[in-house]
Amino acid sequence: MVATAVLAACGSDDGGGSVPRRRAYPRLPEYGEAYTPAPGAAARFYVNSRAELSVDSGGRWITVRYPLYDAEVYVTVTPAASQHELKAVLDNRRERMALNIGGAQATTAHVVSPDSFVGVIVEAPGSVMPVQFVATDGVECVVSGAARLNINADAPYDSVSPVVRTLSRDITFALKNLSLDD
Repeated sequence: MVATAVLAACGSDDGGGSVPRRRAYPRLPEYGEAYTPAPGAAARFYVNSRAELSVDSGGRWITVRYPLYDAEVYVTVTPAASQHELKAVLDNRRERMALNIGGAQATTAHVVSPDSFVGVIVEAPGSVMPVQFVATDGVECVVSGAARLNINADAPYDSVSPVVRTLSRDITFALKNLSLDD
């Protein structure tokens, strides 16, 4: 009788028999922390060495593709001939970032490179462009961009957050090491 009671206590009731569990969003492998400068870029912008890269428009447009994540980071290097032009470019980038967020909650982080670039990284969890950034040397150059995830709108954020963390990590590394030197 004791054995029967123990066996009955070991069983579980899942509340209605066998029901298929909800499918989880697949977890993807993480890209490692190995970086290389984007060859041909108008500024020294480091990219993940496992990502795919294309550089266009005389090195002013950089696309960093993460095939495992179906994500891209779009980078633009904008030269400025004057302080007035530099301010106009920065104002435009800030406005664009605000429009991309669309009122979603966001956090910001500030970074400085040894070559005196000052940057801001904006993260808006759950948006299609969860990481955006703008950096300037305050004299002649603005580097800006955004990470784009090609995901379903209903993808749970906790499932894609490792991807966002990796993209943010790589962008932070690039901005902390940003330079105009070749």
